[in-house]
Amino acid sequence: MKKSRFIILVLLMVFAFILVSGCVGEPETTQESITQEATEEPETSATVESTQEPVETQEPVETQDPVETQEVDIKEEPELVWSVKHAENLNSVASAGEIVAVGEYKVTYIHHLADGSLVNVLAHEHTVDDIEFSYDEIILAAGQGYYGVQLSNLLDDTEPQTIGEGYESRLAFSPDGLYLASGNREGIVWIWELDSLDQVAALENPDVPGKDVMKRCILAIDYHPSGKYLAATHTDNNVYIWDIENKKVIQTIQYEADVTANNTFRFSPNGSDMAVAVKEDGNHLIRLCAVDGGEMIRDLSVPERVYNLNYSPDGSLLAVASRQATTIWDVEAGELLYTLEQTITPPDDTPVALTFTPDGGHLAVARWDGTIELWRLPGAEPISLPQVDIRVPPPLPGDVLFDTGSAELKEAAHAELEVFAEELYANFKEATITFIGHTDSSGNDESNLQLSQERAAAIMVWFQNWANEKGADGWILLFDGKGEDELKVPDTDVEGNFLEDAGALNRRVEIEIDLDE
Repeated sequence: MKKSRFIILVLLMVFAFILVSGCVGEPETTQESITQEATEEPETSATVESTQEPVETQEPVETQDPVETQEVDIKEEPELVWSVKHAENLNSVASAGEIVAVGEYKVTYIHHLADGSLVNVLAHEHTVDDIEFSYDEIILAAGQGYYGVQLSNLLDDTEPQTIGEGYESRLAFSPDGLYLASGNREGIVWIWELDSLDQVAALENPDVPGKDVMKRCILAIDYHPSGKYLAATHTDNNVYIWDIENKKVIQTIQYEADVTANNTFRFSPNGSDMAVAVKEDGNHLIRLCAVDGGEMIRDLSVPERVYNLNYSPDGSLLAVASRQATTIWDVEAGELLYTLEQTITPPDDTPVALTFTPDGGHLAVARWDGTIELWRLPGAEPISLPQVDIRVPPPLPGDVLFDTGSAELKEAAHAELEVFAEELYANFKEATITFIGHTDSSGNDESNLQLSQERAAAIMVWFQNWANEKGADGWILLFDGKGEDELKVPDTDVEGNFLEDAGALNRRVEIEIDLDE
């Protein structure tokens, strides 16, 4: 019996040897043989020798090109365009036209999208929990913690108006631009007519008043693109969707996400979908649902603890600010497109609010540490600075031209003034040009007035010397100083604390040009 087994074993070994020998030269195994050749000494095996022919018949140069093919397939990533750091924590962000606004403690800063330069500052009575531009981009509404919603007209110098009171800090403009909805700590949504600022409706869910006060608070309000529906996110882990005309809740969505977050629900601009942050079995998700009936479309698995989410203007993208990352998703495919290259140390600099710019190609991200960032998405055109009307030139920035408290021009200021003088003379060969100095509100009135006059005089002298060298004899140059009498923006908060970022905008030298008739 043992002898029979031995004979069978020998026959199997011989049969296996025949199979291996017969397959050595087959094309299907040449890649394996090439790998062996690269790792073994040439003299050690007859099998290696038998693979020399396939190696020679391949074109080495042609097969070394996969690196170039891979480069073509590399996905572009969003690019950080600019970043500005403010002194206090940021809470909210909104964008319109060519600007982006961020709300912090008692202040709203408005930056130009192209380069992050500060263009305006608004003072408030409390933390700006929510912020939004009207659809005509004229009014900026700011939800002020304990003091209602402040409405600021960005086209004139009229005093801001306030609607609501006490904890009424969540807001949304209606798509037709006729109304504004605000939400308070009691869980009631008020609707205001913008022209008259009269309250025209109150939406109060009968299931809410009986709950604990901390379960009634409204965290966010969002209008449906049709204007027929309104969603209110409450701290009881529910989003209530209202039929506004009938003043009736038509759908309730349980989100069970972090109740300290803002805007964890959004209607899509396409009107048919909506997104809500949820938490299930310890997983953090963005649930995409149909507006009609609430049927789930899909879930997106996101980094833990969602703070904010927002759709792109066309509804194709969804950006999510989480405790540890900012992510951007393809809504239709349900695929993660990008994770922004941010260094985040929770909770210090966590992304807390975000919004797409009107062109849909950029994303503004507000971080808890006071940083506002603008990111350009792959393929998006850069945002251009507005064209300057040389007849009304922008002010010369005092901090660029002078050291603090000094009227002596910095060395670096000469190059800046040279470029401006060339452009000015190219457009106006004959003109009366007046340089008017301004300061911030810090310091005393008398010293500020003197400093503003001395700085304006220093620039006038520089231009006079330039004109003499160039033979530009058609200019009449004058100077004046206003001190702190004509601030460009408020540079103290309501408690009198000085705002350095705003102060820098006030330290300037303005230029008036009168053409000689």
